[in-house]
Amino acid sequence: MKKALLAGIMFLAVSFALFAQGAYFDIGLGIGWAWTEIDGEDVAKWLEDSGANFDEVGVDLSLKIGYGPLGRAPIYIVGELGGVGHRIEDNTGFIQFNSYIIGGGLLVYPVSFIQLAGSIGFSSASNDSDIYIAYNSKKNGGFAYNASVAFDLGKGNHGCLIGLRYFNAANELKILDYKQSQIGLSIFVKYAYRHKLTPKPTAK
Repeated sequence: MKKALLAGIMFLAVSFALFAQGAYFDIGLGIGWAWTEIDGEDVAKWLEDSGANFDEVGVDLSLKIGYGPLGRAPIYIVGELGGVGHRIEDNTGFIQFNSYIIGGGLLVYPVSFIQLAGSIGFSSASNDSDIYIAYNSKKNGGFAYNASVAFDLGKGNHGCLIGLRYFNAANELKILDYKQSQIGLSIFVKYAYRHKLTPKPTAK
């Protein structure tokens, strides 16, 4: 994950240097709900059926960089580094399932204040716990995609995105070839730097 983060930072620096007039950048986090299955079994339901009393939360992180708009079309091409975490915790300890994405996608503005976005790419899993052994994904990685809709607030090139995001990832774990499937649904807030299209001047 450290290598992916470093690659994202380097990509960001190059993007701003080469495409200063059309650079796109957003970063932020979300909080909501997450569901994790190991080999088709819902982890939270299994714990609940076993009599455990716990709290759970989903956390979503995302960094996007890219270029746009493309000509007079309100479309942006982006690369994304992000992920979702599903934390299950009680008074004895915690388990946290994490799935990541590194890939590419598109942003579209059907109207000036609404952003629709989607990404698809490679995934990895890096889980943690103070109760059980940590399960990490195999090196060949998995598959992930996400989609979001957001209100784009702000003036000029600086804005604030407030929206809803869906995340889906599938990975094969190192231990016993278990399959991990993870879904996240979050409400997010992001800072965004983007060049928005301005209306063409009307002829007098």
